[in-house]
Amino acid sequence: MSTDDTRQAYIDGLHQIADFLAEHPEVPLPHLHSSVGGKWGPVLRIFLLSVNEPREALATVARAMGNATKAADITGDGFEVYREFAGIKLVAHASRSEVCERVVTGTREVTREIPDPEALAAVPKVSVTEVVEDVEWVCAPLLKAAPKGLISL
Repeated sequence: MSTDDTRQAYIDGLHQIADFLAEHPEVPLPHLHSSVGGKWGPVLRIFLLSVNEPREALATVARAMGNATKAADITGDGFEVYREFAGIKLVAHASRSEVCERVVTGTREVTREIPDPEALAAVPKVSVTEVVEDVEWVCAPLLKAAPKGLISL
């Protein structure tokens, strides 16, 4: 794609987002960023980190978006829903711990080597066995009352 094509796609995306925001005053204004879903490109972010009910706020944005995609953010600490508008993505972002349920799916013992506390100067290694949680984040109930297919993974 040429520079002119990329610029026009960006401008077209901004027009579409402007129309969307005009039609949905319940959606906060976005913040410009450069990545979503592990892919770099033009992105406008709506951060829902300081709202009273981030889960409800994220659900409101997702409903307004219609056909949104959901994903953990690049760090794994956030949860996002996004929709692409002609080459620019509009992303609503919340803390994953506030919108998803952390479910322990099992435990396992993991052995690792650590410095021996009694001989730290020589830095020998000893094996230590510990219990480590296996977890899964269940985020599907976000739009439990929404029509099927509203958010796709």
